Amino acid sequence: MNKRIISIVVVIVVVILAVWAFQNKGSSGKPVIKIGIVAPVTGNYAAYGSTLVKGVEMALSDISTSTKYQYQVIVEDDESTPAKSSNAANKLINIDGVKAIITTTSGSGNAVKPLAEKAGVINICDCNDVTIGNANYNFTNLLLPVDEMKLWLTEAKKRGAKNIVVLNQIHPGFIANLNAMLPQVDSFGMKIVYKDSFAGDNRDFKTIVAKAKQANADIYLVLAFPPSLDIISRELKNAGISNISTTASFTTSPTPELYNGLWFTDSTLTDFALKTRFDSLYPNIKFNARTVPYGYDIFNMLVQSFEKGGDVYANVNAITEYDGKVGKITKAADSHNFRSDASIWTMVDGKPVMVTN
Repeated sequence: MNKRIISIVVVIVVVILAVWAFQNKGSSGKPVIKIGIVAPVTGNYAAYGSTLVKGVEMALSDISTSTKYQYQVIVEDDESTPAKSSNAANKLINIDGVKAIITTTSGSGNAVKPLAEKAGVINICDCNDVTIGNANYNFTNLLLPVDEMKLWLTEAKKRGAKNIVVLNQIHPGFIANLNAMLPQVDSFGMKIVYKDSFAGDNRDFKTIVAKAKQANADIYLVLAFPPSLDIISRELKNAGISNISTTASFTTSPTPELYNGLWFTDSTLTDFALKTRFDSLYPNIKFNARTVPYGYDIFNMLVQSFEKGGDVYANVNAITEYDGKVGKITKAADSHNFRSDASIWTMVDGKPVMVTN
């Protein structure tokens, strides 16, 4: 190879490196860290995905200008459909080159889990299926099912309930709640007198409701997303059953007034200024205590881990306490699951109101 050809090759390499450097520098001139979001921004679970995205966007706008990196968020809508979740994660990892992914709902988190592990890209799921945290590079950050269901049983007992009917949608998150609840029921001196499961696309609950009514329970726990939640709740009320409860889902209903006066468990919000700001920025979107503050906190936990330098996975895994918008977030040293406190909420004039934790 003569000197002229060598010179041309050198110039080409320099140009390629210059283009690469330009593409990976933000407007601030800092190296860019890309963080992906795989979430249901549209579809039946949009109340979770769209609000998670807004929480992350609020955190992004609050980043200090003194950071070492410029952060870019890339959103992929998966409609909480496993095939779309996988395609979205593949695109974010292999085309966009994200260094971390934030997911919400256990369905999305489970679909992204093996891809994140294989690629060595962190996936933090705003969901309660703790099995997601069994794999390297995968974490969860939400209420732990065992904590939430303990509070739910405590409140139900306080209100005089002894016999429980459980109707649950077949979904990883609700199954996690149910599995966490079952071993605790006896210790509260309570009994599940009837339980039934149904697919997320089920719209006919006549038989289930008829059997549930025959059980004559003190309280009916409906673990489901809208529209199934709303259909079954209406049929229960039409059957004369009004003592209905859930875990958070009332707040995502398009007709929340259906649940006025009913109580449920949800996350603890310790920074109500975040909600006030959210309501001002997005007046047409309902605040979701299960996604907005967690999206905000998860993004900041990732930024903290990137800014620290070195192995970002090790940095995230080393977090054992974090003061967030949902209060103190903790994680055992041998766990990939972050936990926070649950609270009792009630629906008042179609709006969720936190009562106590």
